[in-house]
Amino acid sequence: MLRTVWRSRVIMGSRGKVIVVAGTTGVGKSQLSIQLAERFNGEVINSDSMQVYKGIPVITNKHPVQERNGIEHHVMNHVDWSEEYFLHRFERECDQAISDIHSRGKVAVIVGGTHYYLQCLFNKRIDDVSREVSESERRILDSEDPQLLYDTLKECDPRIACKYHPNDARRIRRMLEIFYKTGKKPSDAYAEQQVGLRYDTLFFWLYSDPEPLNKRLDDRVDKMLDEGAMSEINELYDYYKSKNYDVAQCENGVWQVIGFKEFLPWLEKQPNITFEDCVDRMKIRTRQYAKKQVKWIKKMLIPDINGDIYLLDASDLSNWDVNVAERSKSITENFISGEPVSQKRAPDGLAALLDHKSESRTSMNDTQQFTCDKCFDRNGKPLVAVGQDNWEIHIRSRRHRSNLTRGTRKAAYEKWKQTREKPVQGD
Repeated sequence: MLRTVWRSRVIMGSRGKVIVVAGTTGVGKSQLSIQLAERFNGEVINSDSMQVYKGIPVITNKHPVQERNGIEHHVMNHVDWSEEYFLHRFERECDQAISDIHSRGKVAVIVGGTHYYLQCLFNKRIDDVSREVSESERRILDSEDPQLLYDTLKECDPRIACKYHPNDARRIRRMLEIFYKTGKKPSDAYAEQQVGLRYDTLFFWLYSDPEPLNKRLDDRVDKMLDEGAMSEINELYDYYKSKNYDVAQCENGVWQVIGFKEFLPWLEKQPNITFEDCVDRMKIRTRQYAKKQVKWIKKMLIPDINGDIYLLDASDLSNWDVNVAERSKSITENFISGEPVSQKRAPDGLAALLDHKSESRTSMNDTQQFTCDKCFDRNGKPLVAVGQDNWEIHIRSRRHRSNLTRGTRKAAYEKWKQTREKPVQGD
């Protein structure tokens, strides 16, 4: 009887609530989201930029339908491969899903690895009052040319353009969209904006120590290959060839999925490339992506929400029930009922991960751009650093020091070589 009464209180108190499960790839976010949705009358909203695409469930790591326990999933498996999925579309679809879920008295559980999408949860979005984007403006927004996007933003709002790296096409596109839809410079709009959450939101960070996580990520790649990942990669490759795409396409849309670009040299029968080489590259890329996700959570998400997040330790899966399932349920019960949360922000020994005060972000006053003529980006262009702090980090880096001395070493070698080759007098 008491359990029935408590559950009815949870359902009544859940109206308008949102739970976010953030974390790296392969850490168990989908499993936790389903457990929370089952317990607290919820439905899941996907925030992974690859899982929105139709088909290819193995390589995009969609949680198997038979393991979802009947929990409804939204914003997933609906985008054609020919389309590029932008932030503004996710915002619209996520808002619609949240409204639908709340209208039925349920909790919205947002889960996924594209943490940049979570900005849609912040209130007073600066494009709430909008005008129609013209056809010429839409062509620029949908352009796949980062330089065009950056040059256009520099013309519209040079102050905000300086804040972003020229290759940061997604954020640059977002700033242009704000300008087109509001007629207001993003730098001015952000200065006026009050930061806050649009919904009553509980944030979880599902975390694992790197060493056990890396082992799990490597094992997961092997499992994906056993479960048919190559069939999906071949299916993607057939479509890729039919459209006469080249490797530059791998920076956009579904082609960014980890696995396709890594196997592309082998699929194209490039010399000296083995299947095993591609498997290794896929594992390395997956581990690198996990590190990038942790960095984003620490430097972007946690400061944005002023540290209002609860860390769950998924380092040891044998302790999942205690460290993750029970801890998250206890915190969520307090959240749903509107009571103070009795649990700590983080388990002992991991609290430092939530220390957002020490995390630095490039401010609007630190937007000077520096160009290094000794180092180059992946497109072969001189490397650009935004902000004095980032520039100093670069010039102290091993990569930069190595490039600085490379020219000196080469000149010394050429001089030595000429000396060796110079005929000895009297011969």
